[in-house]
Amino acid sequence: MPATARAACAALLCAVLLPLAVSADAQRAKPGERQGERVSELLTRGRELSVQQVHPNIWGVSGNSNAWLVVTPGGSVLVDTGLAPEAARTRELLQAVSAAPLRKLVLTHAHADHIGGAELWRGPGVEVIAHRAFTLRNRSYELLRPFQVQRARLLWGAVMPEGAERRFPYPMIPLDVPVDDSYAFELGGVRFEVIASPGGEGPDAVSVWIPEYGALLCGDALGPVLGAFPNLFTLRGENLREPLPMLDTLARFRALEPELLLPGHLEPLRGRRAIRKMLDRTAAALRHVHDATVAGMNRGTPLWTLMREVKLPRRLQMSEQYGRVSWGVRAIYELYAGWFRYEDTTELFATPPAAVYPELAELAGGAPPVAARARAKLDAGEILPALHLARVALAAQPGNRQALQVRLAALRALLADNRGNFQLAGWLRHRIAQTEAALAAAAE
Repeated sequence: MPATARAACAALLCAVLLPLAVSADAQRAKPGERQGERVSELLTRGRELSVQQVHPNIWGVSGNSNAWLVVTPGGSVLVDTGLAPEAARTRELLQAVSAAPLRKLVLTHAHADHIGGAELWRGPGVEVIAHRAFTLRNRSYELLRPFQVQRARLLWGAVMPEGAERRFPYPMIPLDVPVDDSYAFELGGVRFEVIASPGGEGPDAVSVWIPEYGALLCGDALGPVLGAFPNLFTLRGENLREPLPMLDTLARFRALEPELLLPGHLEPLRGRRAIRKMLDRTAAALRHVHDATVAGMNRGTPLWTLMREVKLPRRLQMSEQYGRVSWGVRAIYELYAGWFRYEDTTELFATPPAAVYPELAELAGGAPPVAARARAKLDAGEILPALHLARVALAAQPGNRQALQVRLAALRALLADNRGNFQLAGWLRHRIAQTEAALAAAAE
């Protein structure tokens, strides 16, 4: 893919803040390795688009996301369309596979890396199928685009050229068939079942099950990285993902016993046993975190304690390159209880704790002694307390060099220990660059 196309691809992905595609090498990396921390590299590396045949009647094009074409004697079915900058080439490659007319277009969810090329395929005789909740999600992404673009620029500004979101507008797509729980049809003697599968990327997900082939085209129902801990919360800003509907989806998938799993990103997973093992592990890990969090809530355990204490047992360890267990704990807590934690009355009002940080620093003798205490915490390996204290010092004296140095060192330490979560890496790199700029300005 030419560099300009890769940049455009990356720009659109950032602009609408969709799941990032990680390399197959990242999937194979062991826990603890730095899997995909370089978000900009993941976005700009891209792939040369080409067709792969994964079944005698199924072809796919894999770019930043996958588009799958199922060919039957009565016409073809397309599941997802890929990103807008890749859509024309995706269409060209898939049309070269078969001249069979497109009859059905199934959109697995409303993220733009899956629907960006829909307008190229829609037309007379093409039935567009998606979950009933797709329309609302479609609208909400359009409604919050300025908010989302601002966040994207903080996380991944290095690969997001100015104006990219205007060159590739987010598509609003009317549905012909809104699916509630399931919708079945036959085409060319082949049965297709479109099934609701909320979970990894939100409530508007559907998957396509082809019983005759033992093939399950699951979109991002399991998240964009198979076998990684589910992302119940995303830094880019979306609704929290609900664990119980995702557990239902995992049970539904297991009951189908697929032989071929075709996800929304990256490579297929083959073999009933391998697929079952992945689904079982994902379900058990998610269930463990959900149940431990709920039990802690019912005991009255504070949220921060739960975030520290709820862990996956060794037998259920999973990659945290996309979701993190601690984020999942907080997502579950706030999903059920909302944002009021019953810790302090001030939570209910518009004055944040940071409003009194300058006065706290003044009571401590000013920013320098607070910054010195932050340095002592950092030297003792207490990174997060050091960050808190540095923030207090900087609230009183924004240019305090020692506080900025502590913040920079703490952020770098967090990045070094990140273990490959590319969402957190994007935020930490932004804050590191911001702190470096502040230090340079303070030296002038």
